[in-house]
Parts: sequence; C-alpha cells; structure tokens
Amino acid sequence: SQQIEFDRLSLTYTLMSKRKLRQLVEQGTVRGWDDPRMPTLSGLRRRGYTPEAIRNFVTAAGVSRTNGIVELAMLEHFLREDLNKRSPRVMAVLHPLKVVIDNYPEGQVEEMDATNNPED
Repeated sequence: SQQIEFDRLSLTYTLMSKRKLRQLVEQGTVRGWDDPRMPTLSGLRRRGYTPEAIRNFVTAAGVSRTNGIVELAMLEHFLREDLNKRSPRVMAVLHPLKVVIDNYPEGQVEEMDATNNPED
C-alpha cells in the first residue's frame, strides 16, 4: 500500500495546536472539545456548520505537503453557499405603514407565492 503524507489544515486567526487546545480544555477555559469556540469538527457542528459545508471546504482546500494557511473566510463561504440552498428565508416589516387603495374592491384577497431562494 502507498503512504500519503499531508500537512495539517491551518486556518487564519485560529489556534490549531492540539497541545494548546488540550490546555484550554483542561484549564476549563472552554467546556470541552465540542465547545463552539473550538476549531474541532464537533465544535464546528455545534456552531452550525453543516457536514456538506465542511466537506466542500476541505475538498477545495486540497491536500498539500507544505505548510499552508487557509483563510477562515473560505470556510465561511462554503457554509453560506450550503445554507443558501437549504435555509428558508423570511422577511418581516417591523413598523408597517397603513396604505389605503381607493380603486381595489373591498373584501377581495389575493395570494402570491414567493420563491424561497432568489439564487435558484
């Protein structure tokens, strides 16, 4: 069998050293490995990252033998891209204004359908 060597996936502005992360857990700075502040898979899941978004991010980041740092914005891009496909969008008017239409029949109701995602 063939051995494949690859570098650790590093993110900008993110502490990734297991030794330092373990220290945060042991000191009680974070609640555990699944704390949403931790850069672990379980921490990302608790923060709302979907498996598909994480998978797409890792695929796009690629495999490298050299030390490389991937922008955190790239991970966030894949999360937004995935959530855009699956999340319903709603809109609300917090302070509506009353509008009177003089030439519309009283009591008549019209219903309209709106698309969930304007990108579709």
